[in-house]
Amino acid sequence: MARYVDTNILVRLMTNDVPELAQQAIAQVKKARPGELIILDAILVELFFVLEANPHYKFPRDKSAVVFTGILSIPQFKISEQAKEAFGLFKVHRKLDFMDCLLIIAAGSDPQAIVSFDKDLLKTASV
Repeated sequence: MARYVDTNILVRLMTNDVPELAQQAIAQVKKARPGELIILDAILVELFFVLEANPHYKFPRDKSAVVFTGILSIPQFKISEQAKEAFGLFKVHRKLDFMDCLLIIAAGSDPQAIVSFDKDLLKTASV
């Protein structure tokens, strides 16, 4: 049975800021089968936002990338191919946030398919 992971589980796993909840999150992951725990793209966007913008964490971009790499390495998690491609852009294009990168991938890297005032986003989409 597929189960959907909330952002708070990922935050606990990646920060261990509340050790008892982190241990519960680890237990949930360990008892799951490979690919059973689905992480929606929206959850990943929220994860990047929480880790980078929340004053409690204030992760620099590079640390967020390490966190995401860690998530990708856990076989129980299933992440969309779009999110994986967006992460590739995120690592290369430092002016774009993860949501921008998802938007570019969803638009098929066609700047004409994106409606935005963000010049960096549109410029990257046209590459």
